[in-house]
Amino acid sequence: MKKILFTAVFIVLTVSPSKVLAFDYLKFALGIGSGYVIHEVAHQAVAEINDTPFRWKNGFGSRWITSNSASNREKRELASVGLGSQVLSTEIILNTKIPKENEYVIGILAFNVVNALAYVISDGIMNPDDNYGDIEMMDKAGLDRDYVGTFLVAHSLFALYRIYYKTDIPAYLEMSKNEIKFGVTIYKW
Repeated sequence: MKKILFTAVFIVLTVSPSKVLAFDYLKFALGIGSGYVIHEVAHQAVAEINDTPFRWKNGFGSRWITSNSASNREKRELASVGLGSQVLSTEIILNTKIPKENEYVIGILAFNVVNALAYVISDGIMNPDDNYGDIEMMDKAGLDRDYVGTFLVAHSLFALYRIYYKTDIPAYLEMSKNEIKFGVTIYKW
């Protein structure tokens, strides 16, 4: 991922006919990179806060592993926090006065939507039993992969709708051991 990001930035900066256009692409790429860092730092932060055995297999952002002695609750929290941070950052961006016409912000939103869908495709459809990936780890720790995948697809589509139509429909999310509640507030009285 890191090599692809740096290569894309280099190509855009060298090929772009306009320095302003190149700077816009750079901001977009930095937004994508920030989304990636938010996802990975969330895993690390929860491990540190919960004092869960955790390490990166090949350096930051690679596959993460935890001890077999970690409880299912710890594994579920560790696995779900990366994608949860993406949902949370998307909701913060879409439900606050953060300017949405900014390439950097669009990059973060693009990463959040595309990465969530990529996880569903990778962990849920293409490689459901490879013992790797956040959704796979959540499933092994007791949080059903079908519910997680359905939620991520629904949230991604809903976020795309709100981004494209620039609507202000606040969403809410509640999560417990046995369920995830996601809803929207369309009308308040």
